[in-house]
Amino acid sequence: MLEVSDLHAGYGNVEAVRGVSLSATPGKITLVLGANGAGKTTTLKAIAGLHAPTDGRVTLDGKDITGLPAHKIVKRGVALVPEGRRVFAPLTVAENLRLGGHTASRSAFEKTLAQCYEMFPILSERRSSAAGLLSGGEQQMLAFGRALMSQPTTVLLDEPSMGLAPVVTDSILATVRQMADSGIGVLMVEQNAEAGLDVADEVVAVARGEVVWSGPAAEARNNASVLLAFLGEAALAGAGD
Repeated sequence: MLEVSDLHAGYGNVEAVRGVSLSATPGKITLVLGANGAGKTTTLKAIAGLHAPTDGRVTLDGKDITGLPAHKIVKRGVALVPEGRRVFAPLTVAENLRLGGHTASRSAFEKTLAQCYEMFPILSERRSSAAGLLSGGEQQMLAFGRALMSQPTTVLLDEPSMGLAPVVTDSILATVRQMADSGIGVLMVEQNAEAGLDVADEVVAVARGEVVWSGPAAEARNNASVLLAFLGEAALAGAGD
């Protein structure tokens, strides 16, 4: 289980994350909602070791991983799928996956690769194709697969549906649900709140770098704090109509 307690992080004199506390439980999806600039991506980067927190604590299965380098955090079991997918465009699908599993033993690598191709048949079909030639949805699948190759217990997803058509978004988020159902803990930042709420178990609403509400996804849809965090003041006026 990934637990984040009173996390602070910023850029220079600007504090983007102000005491965020949340968790990602094996087998469940925790959805992080908030407007642009709320500190969501900074939170994920601080957890993943890509941005040094200034205060707070991150633990994985009770072991402190706060501020460790990114490669050590990956080895501990936390994988990040960044915003915009960030696949290595000139490399083939197979080469991208190989990079994701570079820390695994040969036997573990082969087993995980087979599981990845089973989950994403299109990647098996396109294994010799350059990643840059894949569609947006296929690249997102490749980004998922690359993360899963490290055999994580927790996956951090930053805007997995960004730039994708609605029908593709539905497929991608169904895959996220499949990941969680396999026992992985998922912490997901997602701008498409409606689609995200359809698959999430828990919700954390963030505004101005602070958690303003957290609870079951079933209770999030009609909560004023969630609407305010995600849509701003106009949402509250609409909710009362």
